[in-house]
Amino acid sequence: MPYRRRRLAARLARIMTIVCTASLLGAGAQRAIAHEGHDGDTEPAAGQAAPASPRVTATSERYQLVGIVEGEVLVIYLDRAEDNAPVTTAELEVSIDGETFKAELDQAAATYEVTSGVLRQAGSHEVLITLADAGAQDLLVGTLRIPAAGGAQEGGRPSLGRVIGQALAAWPTGRGGALSLAGVFLMSAAAGGALLSGSRKLLIIPAAILGLLLASAFAWAHEGHDHGQDLSASTANAPSRRPDGSIFVPKPTQRLLEIRTRAATVETRTRTVRFNGRVVADPNRSGVVQSTIQGRYHAPDGGVPPLGARVKAGDLLGRVAPSFASIDASDMAQTLGNVEQEIALARNKLARQEQLLRTNAVAKASVDDTRTQLEGLEKRRSELHAARVRPEDLRAPVDGVIASTRVVPGQVVAQTDQLFQIVDPASLLVEALVFDQIDPDGVREALASAGGDAEIKLKFMGRSRALQQHYSILQFKILDLPVPLDVGAPVTVVASSSGRVTGIVLPSSAVAQAANGQAIVFSHREPEVFIPRAVRVEPFDAHSVLITSGIAPGEKIVVQNAPLMNQVR
Repeated sequence: MPYRRRRLAARLARIMTIVCTASLLGAGAQRAIAHEGHDGDTEPAAGQAAPASPRVTATSERYQLVGIVEGEVLVIYLDRAEDNAPVTTAELEVSIDGETFKAELDQAAATYEVTSGVLRQAGSHEVLITLADAGAQDLLVGTLRIPAAGGAQEGGRPSLGRVIGQALAAWPTGRGGALSLAGVFLMSAAAGGALLSGSRKLLIIPAAILGLLLASAFAWAHEGHDHGQDLSASTANAPSRRPDGSIFVPKPTQRLLEIRTRAATVETRTRTVRFNGRVVADPNRSGVVQSTIQGRYHAPDGGVPPLGARVKAGDLLGRVAPSFASIDASDMAQTLGNVEQEIALARNKLARQEQLLRTNAVAKASVDDTRTQLEGLEKRRSELHAARVRPEDLRAPVDGVIASTRVVPGQVVAQTDQLFQIVDPASLLVEALVFDQIDPDGVREALASAGGDAEIKLKFMGRSRALQQHYSILQFKILDLPVPLDVGAPVTVVASSSGRVTGIVLPSSAVAQAANGQAIVFSHREPEVFIPRAVRVEPFDAHSVLITSGIAPGEKIVVQNAPLMNQVR
């Protein structure tokens, strides 16, 4: 064999060996990283799985504009730059490649629409938007890029190395992959034998089979999965979190979530402190109903007053019939017996004195004293008889509503039982527990919240001078009651102190929690792009927080529904 032929055969053998080895390594790696039920290809990154709808963006000092192409219609979302609120009062003129259109307002969707056949032409189009709103005018400029139908491939004809690399990356696993690799080895051996035997024509057969094997690798995949990126459906118009951590939120989603922003500004305010408190009744406008005797409760004619029933002072709430124990009944009987005996003696004495009075044998004053003694004994006897059967009336001590009822007809009650509680819902107090967060004497203004959005204005009334389990009690009067409150309801009291603090104050709804537990806010960098920023926060008042670090003044921060944006994945 000539030296040149042997050298060519050796070189081809090395190439085949490299191809087969790479095939084995690619197939093994693919099987190692593929989990059960999926192929070995990695899915495209979030936000880059498919091209977004063609869109144009433009910003100015006062407005943000995003136009999304839907067929021959350009849907325009116009928002204010300061707070991201939709603008629906402006008049828009849109120029696309020099052709001017008047935008039509869709009031229901709060968008503007422009229809033009130019929107179906691939290429780059210059878009100029002239708007007039409340006497002010503005000009927005942007570029709209529309891709060719079907999507163009970049780079022209692929190189041989790229084709082989794609084939190796897509090489199937399992029995089909093993048979394919075995075929490659056999073709390599056949090609080497053909070269060594001097028959170059035989090279055509193994070369053709090897090409078919490489080409078929692109199409082989196990059932139910593919090995490439499916661009048939676009998902880039949905919210997504990008690999760099930024969040893409399209304008339609922003409208749905009602995303609002605010420019961060540094302020110096009075420092506030939070207390835990509870709602209590005003002692001057509330009362309890108890019985002074032990007995059985009887409801009034209208029945037991229900909860929430409004009553006035003096209204009858029920009666308590006295009941006596056996020893008490024995004492009562003995007392009645003694009184009856004294009455009988007094009557006999009075009868004798009246006979003697006729003969002036006794003074008239003595007769009158005996008569008075008899009347007193008879009255005492009547009271003893009435005490055994006369019930005690239970009446409302103040005007208000029934806050609690702890009695039913027929129930035996004692003197210590609280049967009814009456409160005036328009006159309530708040008691806050203070440890060592603040000097109680320095508190004058405060707000309270009961879990909702409403703020309750409070007026400081006083504090206790005796510690109770290491805390002191501050008492406030509720000045403005925007929502109904129940006695005993827990509230959060935010009181101002003498200290001053400097920082950025934002609503509590602007702060979300990252997966690692870090507090974050979202900076509005572009019309549809938001950047999560880790921040350090401190409670400021009932509905605000103080940002001490993490963002710079002037950044536009999402202040409404930030936790919903944090759910984007």
